[in-house]
Amino acid sequence: ILFDLVAESRVHKSNAELHLLQHVTELTSFAHVYTMKNTRPGMMEYQSESLFRHYCFYNYGCRNLVYTPICGCGPNGAILHYGHAGEPNARLIS
Repeated sequence: ILFDLVAESRVHKSNAELHLLQHVTELTSFAHVYTMKNTRPGMMEYQSESLFRHYCFYNYGCRNLVYTPICGCGPNGAILHYGHAGEPNARLIS
């Protein structure tokens, strides 16, 4: 019973919801660009992730993120490598 209601509520957005979605999309786009511009060889992937998190919190006050940024290099650059029991973003960027 709830599935249909929840599914329907995901289709229709209020103006406030649309504004919020636009805001967070813009924010994360800026954070991705900042991270790419400031990532350097010799850093660890988790340091690159911290740049992304820092940008979101410092500039927009976002304490929590909906997803773990994937800051992969080498073989990690083309796969989703978070959400497992290992160490996400733990590779040296060369």
